[in-house]
Amino acid sequence: MTKPGRLFPAPANYRPDIDGLRAFAVLSVVLYHAFPKVLRGGFVGVDIFFVISGFLISSILFKEITQGRFSLSVFYGRRIRRIFPALAACLAAVLAYGFVALMPFELAQLGKHVFFGAGFLSNIALWSETGYFDSAAALKPLLHLWSLGVEEQFYIVWPAMLWIVFRINAPVGRLLALLFVLSFAINIALSVSNLSADFYSPFSRFWELLAGAALAWRGDIALKPNARSWISIAGLAALVASVALFSADMHFPGWPALLPVAGAAAIIVAGPDAPTNRIVFSNRAAVFIGLISYPLYIWHWPIISYAHIVRMEKPLTPLLALALVGLSILLAWITYRFIEYPIRFGAHRHRATQFIASCVALLGACGLMVWINQGFPTRFPPYPGGLDIRGISAAKFDSIYAPTKGMDVTDHDTVLVSHIGHGNRKVALAGDSLLMHYGPRVQQLADEGNLAANVYFVTLPSCPPIPQVSHFSFTQCATEPRLLADLVKREKIQSVVLGASWIGYNGKDIFVERDSKRLALNTKEGFDALYANLEDYVHALQSDGAKVYLVLGLPLSGRFDPSKMVTRSMTGIRIAPDVDTPLSVAALRADHTAIDAKLRSIASNTGAALLDPFLDICGSGDGCSPLFGAGEPKFTDSMHLRPAFVREHLHFLDFLLK
Repeated sequence: MTKPGRLFPAPANYRPDIDGLRAFAVLSVVLYHAFPKVLRGGFVGVDIFFVISGFLISSILFKEITQGRFSLSVFYGRRIRRIFPALAACLAAVLAYGFVALMPFELAQLGKHVFFGAGFLSNIALWSETGYFDSAAALKPLLHLWSLGVEEQFYIVWPAMLWIVFRINAPVGRLLALLFVLSFAINIALSVSNLSADFYSPFSRFWELLAGAALAWRGDIALKPNARSWISIAGLAALVASVALFSADMHFPGWPALLPVAGAAAIIVAGPDAPTNRIVFSNRAAVFIGLISYPLYIWHWPIISYAHIVRMEKPLTPLLALALVGLSILLAWITYRFIEYPIRFGAHRHRATQFIASCVALLGACGLMVWINQGFPTRFPPYPGGLDIRGISAAKFDSIYAPTKGMDVTDHDTVLVSHIGHGNRKVALAGDSLLMHYGPRVQQLADEGNLAANVYFVTLPSCPPIPQVSHFSFTQCATEPRLLADLVKREKIQSVVLGASWIGYNGKDIFVERDSKRLALNTKEGFDALYANLEDYVHALQSDGAKVYLVLGLPLSGRFDPSKMVTRSMTGIRIAPDVDTPLSVAALRADHTAIDAKLRSIASNTGAALLDPFLDICGSGDGCSPLFGAGEPKFTDSMHLRPAFVREHLHFLDFLLK
């Protein structure tokens, strides 16, 4: 019998309330992405999906294995027909539109994500990209495929593992419990030590799918109607609390993920006849959204992401966000009705399986070609006599935080100690990525035979060269100043240069310890403590015989970012009309007034010298051009200088090096 709202006959054990639970999950995610300030915890919809998937797929596996009719080829054939149609349509559309809307460096990254998405390895690719230099999530149209990667990685091993366990008559319940505990323990450990790994790693997420699998193994639990009613109410309350109270800045998944997982499990346990399940989750509208939930999930994020890209990262207006949600639902229904349904339930399923699998493989190959060819920059013709889109995109391909070819590098748990040069004079430069980007100038002097010093770089992204600093995302900040102090003593360093993006250390997630207090840097007390620690550190380095130099702030502006040197529309990209308009040097310096005053005070109190990079970057006039040479960007983003510019134009350190 065909259930209301379905296009095909439902199985005998069909539960409309689970389709309704799917609807809750997908709408949570969609509305979170469309209205992030309204539904702050909607990302937990993915965790709900994991529980549902683990329950439904494992139910089928347990049934087929116990009945002796399980086949890996049949199982994966069903998965291909279920997952690949919407994925193929999405990958094709997203990649095709990328040729219209994206610059070469953006299209190259998209090609990479298409390649990994087609191989269900998006979570691994995105995990490798996380960190200080990662581009904003909203600018990655295939970011959401990470969850598909986790799910399919689970189903690569789970069916075969179950089949083996049944063949040797091992206790399935104990296996489930052991795997659940191991995965959850990994989740908790990583939530403390590496939040990115916790989010993207399959091993820290498998427990959510295993929770659903455990429900499938346990089967229907005999409960009184009143108990089912209260369990379903508690489950709904847990889900609502998760989407309403959670936020993106919390440690997730970690312990908090238990709440949405438990809520989804409670809804499943309560059964279709529980009042909440029957009234809330089994109504026709919820079932309809549940039926198209997978293509809706697949389509909604690329649409929202491209809107952010075309609008140059401006927030979506409520009306536009609502329109994008509506478009996502429409595309999901079209995909479900005219692509997914014929492939899943048509007469020639074997042939359809081969066809759609070939399509996804071909799309993955296309993505790889786009990635290898760096987004095909030649699709933009060169502009005669000046800056063009190819030149802008080339600036974005430049390395931001990378030792140069002549450096010997030692990695001390993410803190890089890099060495180049020879001689009795020894210089150490320490700080974050804004200090490391002076490395190409040192390399240039070495290449010219003009480097007359042993030069060391002690660097760590997003960490200032100041003791007793801790960072929410970068846990090794305290290591850097300790390594520098040891280096100064061991190598008898004569000159130490300390530099950083001083203006960037003012957030609530960055802390400094002083006088047994842990203070956030977004407070005046924390700000003062940070520079008091720096002053003490300068004294300590001087006591070891080093002359200390402090690098004042360098010009920072969004207009320096090559990706902001264009204008965008739905139909393409153009050079921005103000791309070569100089910025006011006075305004750029004004941004650093308070921090430069602190550095000047420290110099006055300690005898440290000050170094100012402004003149080399901006020149001696009142304006600071974002461009140099034949119309090339000076920066590779809004704050990091390009190696090509640094090599030829940054001379303020030369007196220490030549």
